[in-house]
Amino acid sequence: MPALPQTTNPPELPGPKNNASAKSSSLWLDALSRLVKSKTSFIGLCIILLLIVIAIMAPIVATHSPTDQQLLNRYLAPSAEHWLGTDELGRDIFSRIVYGTRISIQIGVIAVGISAVIGILLGGIAGYFGRWIDQVIMRIIDIMMAFPSILLAIALVAVLGPSLTNAMIAVGIVGVPQFARIVRSTVLSVKETEYIEAARAIGAKNNRILFQHVLPNCLAPIIVQATLSVGTAILDAAGLSFLGMGAQPPSPEWGAMLSDGRAALQTAPWVVAFPGLAIFFVVLGFNLFGDGLRDALDPRLKQ
Repeated sequence: MPALPQTTNPPELPGPKNNASAKSSSLWLDALSRLVKSKTSFIGLCIILLLIVIAIMAPIVATHSPTDQQLLNRYLAPSAEHWLGTDELGRDIFSRIVYGTRISIQIGVIAVGISAVIGILLGGIAGYFGRWIDQVIMRIIDIMMAFPSILLAIALVAVLGPSLTNAMIAVGIVGVPQFARIVRSTVLSVKETEYIEAARAIGAKNNRILFQHVLPNCLAPIIVQATLSVGTAILDAAGLSFLGMGAQPPSPEWGAMLSDGRAALQTAPWVVAFPGLAIFFVVLGFNLFGDGLRDALDPRLKQ
């Protein structure tokens, strides 16, 4: 009996899904390559990583307790024992700045997280559904943007009460309009693409299309805005603490340290100089990295 010819499966043809995933992977790898080559983003990333390491290893890095008061050592200049000097209560400024790094990173992550979650939901709903929903949401966003951010944050903290938690909530709410407008503009362009039309044609529900197809394709501008917003959130929270509406004593928050040391600005300038430099470097690091990330994720800048 003659042997039956063996049948082989035809080679799998690259479908639209495979092409889309390969293209997406290629875009992200290309963005990562451009990000690594950028000197400014590398410097910003080094500053951010340094701050994270300091925050994690604060008990090891700090030379003294951040709350240990020694009134006999008030306003000591920088020395071998106190690297950055002491404040009005004899506390070591270097140790307080080290522990304050934890608070600043916490503020940045939580405040930006609040802004991103609320802003993405509002911007996604407004951009996808449009019509009166878009009008109502965007008019609320316009009203929020009509107020200076710091004044709106002060008003919210005045209602909620002065504390670090309420300051983070206020800063997070203040940052919602930026995320909402960016997400809305991106959704308006993404929802008109062919694969969204195909999803509608097969009967996919609006919620599924929005959260599984539209918003995942808006990640690039969201990531950039989140990175840039961390520095702004830390700066706003420091401003609230400086006014006595954020972190409360004896918390080693940098804005509160500036507020406590302003009375001795002329006699002991190191009390405010070093916390100010700490705020400067953390905001600079996130801004440099955010700018580099924006350039890397912009396909128009691809060479």
